[in-house]
Amino acid sequence: MKKVNLHRFLPVLLCMALALSLAACGGQDKQPADDQTDQATSTLSGNKGELDVEPTPTPELETEEGTQSLAMLRDSMTNSDQIAGAVAYLGYWEQGEFGTVTDWLQANCPALVEELPFLLEIPPERILGGGVGELYCTVPRDENTSLAVNHVTWESVGDGSQPVADEILYREEFAQPVLVVVDYEEWYEEPDTQIVLVTNDGVEVTWCPLSDFDGVPIIPTSEDGVPMLMDFAIWGYTTGLDYPDGWDPSGSEDPPGDCWPLPPTDLGLADTSWSCGNWMMDLNWGDSSWGGSASPGYSGSVELYYHEDGQAYELTYVGDWYMEGDCLRLELFDGASYCIEGNFPVLISPSGEYLHMEQDRETGECPPFFGEGDTCVDLALVYG
Repeated sequence: MKKVNLHRFLPVLLCMALALSLAACGGQDKQPADDQTDQATSTLSGNKGELDVEPTPTPELETEEGTQSLAMLRDSMTNSDQIAGAVAYLGYWEQGEFGTVTDWLQANCPALVEELPFLLEIPPERILGGGVGELYCTVPRDENTSLAVNHVTWESVGDGSQPVADEILYREEFAQPVLVVVDYEEWYEEPDTQIVLVTNDGVEVTWCPLSDFDGVPIIPTSEDGVPMLMDFAIWGYTTGLDYPDGWDPSGSEDPPGDCWPLPPTDLGLADTSWSCGNWMMDLNWGDSSWGGSASPGYSGSVELYYHEDGQAYELTYVGDWYMEGDCLRLELFDGASYCIEGNFPVLISPSGEYLHMEQDRETGECPPFFGEGDTCVDLALVYG
């Protein structure tokens, strides 16, 4: 079975870490600038299992729903031993716009906070950064994962630039979720914040929060191309969908799986075939339906086949495809004058055997294999 990658990446991996310290429960650390710089750039070895220390006690979440939702999110990260934490881009926040961050979250991310109410219970001491900027949430993999949030400036090095930590905003060996307001010095590609996570198994990731223009975090990957952070904002996109009977995103036997599904990557969908009723969709890698290379910016060709019961499949549509954020971009042509195109949100089950697809969020456009009145369908893996 094809191994399915979870996300794409931007190699913003400049390993800067923190001093080993047990801070007070609040997690914030205000120190003289010189001491902060030294500690922000010291190495966190990753051999956390050798530390003869006890976790710093943390305040209980206010509600049982918050506790359960945080546990559910953390359980979903156990599907890969390379994931050090989960992140979500929540939007642009300006202090005073809605009174409090909690008010803002309820107004701007209602579906996500309904699924994950722990977001509303993050205390003020774990809301970091300035009063204006892009708001992110970072959730450590588990209670034994270290988290540090540093303010950084960017210094020119050769033909580029690199972040240099100058202030510790948060540092905790046994970390809890934080909200971080991220701003930029001069260029969008130079955020003023650096996040460092180290799991108890020694997986370490350094990330300067950055998203594409669709609001999808650009996530670092390992040398093997495996995502090291999980984008959990997708949970808000699927809230309230009318799933078919038996479809349970939290893990069921139909489709099978042991955690929530995630958007696939281009490589994860390359050279796969999917069935939906009387339809078959082939996603080919690197070549075009028109006999040459795929269109610029596209990953390959797509072919749609249809058959009447008892008859052979016939090619009915051809075109090109690629993944754009959590959406499968399709451009389909019937060989005459009819064209279907759109960005269709997709989730792939942990087993890789089921692909859940929704209609285009903006236009309502649907691929041909959607039935009349359908807003979402599930496709089954035939080959790949």
